[in-house]
Amino acid sequence: MKKISEKKLTELNKLESISKIRKIIQILRDPINGCPWDLKQDYNSLAPYSIEEAYELVDAIENNDIEEIKKELGDLLLQVILISQVADDNGDFNFDDVANEISKKIIRRHPQIFDKNYKENDFPQESWEKIKKLEENKSTNTKNTLDQIEKNIPTLLRSLKIQKKAASLNFDWENETQVLNKIDEEIHELKDAFKFDDKKMIEEELGDLFFTIINLSRHLNLDPEQIIRKANKKFIARFNQMENFIEENKLKWHNLNKHDFKNLWKKVKNNQRGINE
Repeated sequence: MKKISEKKLTELNKLESISKIRKIIQILRDPINGCPWDLKQDYNSLAPYSIEEAYELVDAIENNDIEEIKKELGDLLLQVILISQVADDNGDFNFDDVANEISKKIIRRHPQIFDKNYKENDFPQESWEKIKKLEENKSTNTKNTLDQIEKNIPTLLRSLKIQKKAASLNFDWENETQVLNKIDEEIHELKDAFKFDDKKMIEEELGDLFFTIINLSRHLNLDPEQIIRKANKKFIARFNQMENFIEENKLKWHNLNKHDFKNLWKKVKNNQRGINE
């Protein structure tokens, strides 16, 4: 590993946008003078970073932090370019192939805009799913529809994809009211499992309840991942306020009973909602 020449650095700094970052990654992956860390990376080693950067981008978006959104998009783009360079070095494909592939897919799945011969009067999301299903049927030998869904993805996302795929085949609740009724049914079945003190049955019914709640979020056009992230954030904020109150008033955690904690939690909750006691 050695530094690049002044001439090459000057040439590099003249580049802009995608060309510049791609050249930087090529230099870091140079087999002779590249960075040892970048050189030892492969598909498997980089996969966790891609997930991490995607979550950090979502966090920046939820916080409406424009500067952080820009930075996190850059970090995610870095992963795309770095993995593409690994692929190029392996002789598998390159970044241009990635860009061309997604461009063709976007055009193909928006026939209302890009295909002058497309006459069907459907919504973009309908044609997208229809074309996607046709493409998947051509590209896989798997017979069953739901077996085609990726297994190595976050569980919440996989549940959502399973439900969307089933819905695309008209296997779905008609509205959120029906889903709410199903949630009531699942809660009742969970309570029955507790009555029998059957751990396996409790686990199964709890899973059904989770799955149905995810279904409700889908019918409400809400992302379950973002819902739980916001719930986590809200709980942390309320717990921190309660903790600060205890500390400021020189109270001791072990001296407080369940009733004290309940009142403190209610107080914090009302403060956040702007309710005067």
